[in-house]
Amino acid sequence: MAIPSHTGPGSWHIVLEATEAKLTARGLKGPRLLFAPTRLDGAFYLRPDAALAGFALELPLTSHRAEPPVLRWESAELDRDGHAWLRFGSQAVRSPVTVMCAEIPGERPYVKIVLETVFSSRNLRLPAWFLPRTVTLRLFTELRPW
Repeated sequence: MAIPSHTGPGSWHIVLEATEAKLTARGLKGPRLLFAPTRLDGAFYLRPDAALAGFALELPLTSHRAEPPVLRWESAELDRDGHAWLRFGSQAVRSPVTVMCAEIPGERPYVKIVLETVFSSRNLRLPAWFLPRTVTLRLFTELRPW
């Protein structure tokens, strides 16, 4: 079965049940989970051949404020540049991104996306519970036709 066109507006959606984001730091016993956002907002941009061209994602962080602070992760030319911007408030950091984007054929075909980047929490001035350290942000998700 051929995979439907990726270019039609609204023809694909992010499968939230198959989406997981994690912020981890390296500890003495391996990676230590710092935060796992319970939701994300945003979009992925695919080329007609299913290559991931870019994304714009917002990951709300834990806070006692009415409006939780948001970590923004975005790239407009990911397939050409290999970097993305992380923004937290007025702070921004540019970081290389590892990408795996694959079409998964079958009765209900979909696109699997895995993104990973490493950055310094100090450069973004993340909340105090992140402490100044190197943080890995990893995202797994699936895009499926409507």
